[in-house]
Amino acid sequence: MILGIDTSCYTTSMVVVSLESGAPIYEKNQSLTVKPGERGLRQSEGFFQHVNRLTETFDDLVKVVSPSQIRAIAVSSRPRPIEGSYMPVFQAGLLFANNIANALGVPLYRYSHQEGHLMAAIYSSAIEEIPNNFYGLHLSGGTTELLNVETNEDGFNITCIGGSLDLNFGQLIDRIGVKLGFTFPCGKQMDELAQSEPHDDYFKLKLKDPEHFNISGLENKYLQLIETKSAAYSCRHIFNTIAWLLIQLVMPLDNSQNVIFSGGVASNSIVESIIKNKILDRQVFFAKPEYARDNALGIAELGRLKYIREQSL
Repeated sequence: MILGIDTSCYTTSMVVVSLESGAPIYEKNQSLTVKPGERGLRQSEGFFQHVNRLTETFDDLVKVVSPSQIRAIAVSSRPRPIEGSYMPVFQAGLLFANNIANALGVPLYRYSHQEGHLMAAIYSSAIEEIPNNFYGLHLSGGTTELLNVETNEDGFNITCIGGSLDLNFGQLIDRIGVKLGFTFPCGKQMDELAQSEPHDDYFKLKLKDPEHFNISGLENKYLQLIETKSAAYSCRHIFNTIAWLLIQLVMPLDNSQNVIFSGGVASNSIVESIIKNKILDRQVFFAKPEYARDNALGIAELGRLKYIREQSL
């Protein structure tokens, strides 16, 4: 079995997968606590909460899985697979994973949070095998990026080729959601409410160039909109706008390559539905909602594949 650990800004995740099949044997995702009305956590507070949740989760895990059966540990050690990418919250998971790996005498594999998102999307979507090259959309509170991705033996070579130049989609959703009285993070609650008032309205926004856009101006537009429209209408409007902006971003891309959507915003049912119904000239894949959000499954799967390769040498 392979143990995967991910400590993102707002979720502590631990997954154990079968070495043979990759099927999850144990999964636990715990959201960090954000005070009502707040729009996030300081990194120091996130680190502190992760330390406690990691201990609690591992205590629970050993009731289901014998540590002696764990053959390797994979962990997210940084946000992106680029030089200088760093966030303190990932150190909580890395230090914990390093201690467990040393105690068990097993290999420790380090990956980026972004690589974990991409692999979770591949694992949980309808893709039959990992593509050699594909486009990735990583859409979350901290990231709105269009990626060109090449698969290699250790994971992925990732090049950011586009995306937001200012605000991220997740930030926009949460800022408006908190104003509407939702608990942070707000995306799932807003998705559910938006189902009750379907409409096709959205703000038309031009791309800055074929691969980039600015969305900070949308925040003021939505602050004005929620003064005159219902919360359900406004939530639906936000997701319609995000979907159509992503369609503009994807349509000029090489249609011979798959497009894979990952990250918390990709779990939104309205965004997924619009994109799948409007983009018909290429293969578009979305992670299952539970694996679009922050999770350790993709990290565990990356570790599993690497362990199998090493054992075959």
